[in-house]
Amino acid sequence: MSVWTKYLGVSLVTSDAARVAAQPALVRALTDGHDRAAAPAMPEDAESLGEWFEMREGGETVGVALVRRDCPKPGQAALLAVATAREVRGRATSTKTVLAAERKLAAEGYSPMFVRVPRTNGRGLYFMLRCGFTPVPALERPASDGGDATWFGRPGVATGR
Repeated sequence: MSVWTKYLGVSLVTSDAARVAAQPALVRALTDGHDRAAAPAMPEDAESLGEWFEMREGGETVGVALVRRDCPKPGQAALLAVATAREVRGRATSTKTVLAAERKLAAEGYSPMFVRVPRTNGRGLYFMLRCGFTPVPALERPASDGGDATWFGRPGVATGR
C-alpha cells in the first residue's frame, strides 16, 4: 500500500474493496446515514467501482474514500464515497479527505471533481453542502447514474457557474 496523497494531517493510502470489506469499522462507516434497506454493506461489484483509499490519521486507518477518474466525463473525476469511522468523527477528517482528493486530482489534470451522494444519505447530502459543494444540473451527471443520487460540484469550478 502506498500513499496517494497527504493533506492537513490526513493521508490517503491505496487499498482495495476486499481490504475495506474486511474492516468492520470501515463497512459500518460506509453504510451509516443510509437507509439500510437501500444500501448493502458492500456491493458485489465494489472492486470495479473505482479506486479505494484508506484514510489515515496519525498512522491509524480512520475511514475510506472511493475515487473514479474520467467520471462523469473524460478529464473529470468523482468522489463516490467518503466515510469516517464513528469512533473518530468530529475531527474534520472527511472534510480534509475531500480537500486532499480534490487537490491531488486537480494536480493530476482531473478537474473538476464531482461528488456523488446517495439520496438516502441525508447526513452526506448536508456534509457536501458544508464543504462548499452545490448540486449540479442533470446534464453534468453521468447518464448511467440511474437518478438515485445527488451530484455535487464547486460553484465556479464545475461549469463556470
